Amino acid sequence: MAKKGFTLVELIIVVAILAILAAFAVPNYFNFLKTVTITEQTEKVAAELRYIRDYAAARSIPCVLTITAPNGTTGGSYRFNKDNSGGEDIVLPSEPTVEIPFPDNVIVTANPDDVTFTDTGRPAQEIRITLTNSQEDLSKDIIINQVTGRVSIQ
Repeated sequence: MAKKGFTLVELIIVVAILAILAAFAVPNYFNFLKTVTITEQTEKVAAELRYIRDYAAARSIPCVLTITAPNGTTGGSYRFNKDNSGGEDIVLPSEPTVEIPFPDNVIVTANPDDVTFTDTGRPAQEIRITLTNSQEDLSKDIIINQVTGRVSIQ
């Protein structure tokens, strides 16, 4: 008579192997999530900066990015205006509101705090915006070249 099924020892071995695999997979998954969050937010901000740069050049008007998050803290937001004196707000096609929030686990550092694009679409000076996760072990830089206006991510 043939036996069907698994013994208790076989089931315990399979569960132990799965537990060992999960012990290695879970920390890697959380590291992956941190990387994706920073990369996604950096790509989003860079794309919006490119849009504002093109907006300023196409309409021959200066545009300003204002970051309301204090440097080195999480949270905060950013917005775009048509001039440096807090003029008319620019609503981006991808955003439902004028004030665009940063995720809670992202630290933003900008030099300078306000990014001004001239009426030719170039920044008034070279700009560096750094986005870092809350554990400060992963960061991405957005650099806007003063001469060309090129927005790049490093």
